[in-house]
Amino acid sequence: MAAKDSQTKHWSGSGKLRGGRSGIQFFIIALRVLGLRLTYALLFPPAIYFSFVSPDVSATMDFHRRVFGPQPWWKRRWLVFKHFLSFGRALIDRIAILAGNTKYFSFAFDGEHHLRDAVAAGKGVLLLTAHVGNWEAAGQLLSRLDVPINVTGFDNESPEVRSLLNQSAKANFRLIPLTGSPTDAIPLVAALRRGEIVAMLGDRAYGSPSASVPFLGGTASLPVGAYVLAAIAGAPLVQVFSLRESGGHYHFFGFPPIPPHHPPHAQRKTHLRNCATQFAANLESIVKRDPLQWYNFFPFWDRSDESRSSRRKEAQTNSLEGDQSLLTSAATEKAQPSARPR
Repeated sequence: MAAKDSQTKHWSGSGKLRGGRSGIQFFIIALRVLGLRLTYALLFPPAIYFSFVSPDVSATMDFHRRVFGPQPWWKRRWLVFKHFLSFGRALIDRIAILAGNTKYFSFAFDGEHHLRDAVAAGKGVLLLTAHVGNWEAAGQLLSRLDVPINVTGFDNESPEVRSLLNQSAKANFRLIPLTGSPTDAIPLVAALRRGEIVAMLGDRAYGSPSASVPFLGGTASLPVGAYVLAAIAGAPLVQVFSLRESGGHYHFFGFPPIPPHHPPHAQRKTHLRNCATQFAANLESIVKRDPLQWYNFFPFWDRSDESRSSRRKEAQTNSLEGDQSLLTSAATEKAQPSARPR
């Protein structure tokens, strides 16, 4: 399993934004003074820099290999640059949207009726999404439901950076930070039982209970806490994802609600794994639409899966070397003159 420490060594798995207070403040000011388009242009130098020096490059290239297949060295570097540039643009969009500058963007929601039907049941709704696209933009659509929105996540930002982000935002949701304690579930269950929306990210385990499921040709560990939480609160779970399209258009995808389910204890592990498998399948279908909007830049796949892949490569190499040895031996024997007396 990809351990928790492998995430925290990489900035996308640490719960922190890279650049510190000064870097983030620079882009906030640039957005106010220069506008969105010119601020995008300022992303090119840091994207180039990090595409060569970031410790996240190797994990990013591994992801690209899984979705794009083998690529020449220059193409691998180009994809890393484009991927980091895409993430920078998502952060700029996030700041702009949270600050209320939505005139640059448009929004559409496929499957919105699934969410409305779940809200109408009055039992709360647990939204499960992932680090793909820009979940903050969903607030523009969720606000139309006229239901309180609670967003959870591991917030490891320094107080200075968090204060800076809060000052620049006009968020229409309440942030409930997670600490990893069992008591984290108390305010979440309470919000769901009040009929509110609770949004969670379901693609990083952070050491919490997880299930190993198929994802993009490998095996990845995805957290299962959201399904337990929904069952305890008696709330339906709706999977929602977003992608940015050309022209600043955000496209959201909602899947049918999953009703709360309490399986017998002996079947609980299988049930949770099935839930995580379904989430992984839906997430994979979204990621394949635009792989460069997938923002997990750390070793995401299980180490056992990587070991199997390495063993397969080693076996293939040994097989090729063996075939070459046989061909060489055969050619040598054929070239030598016969020592048999005439």
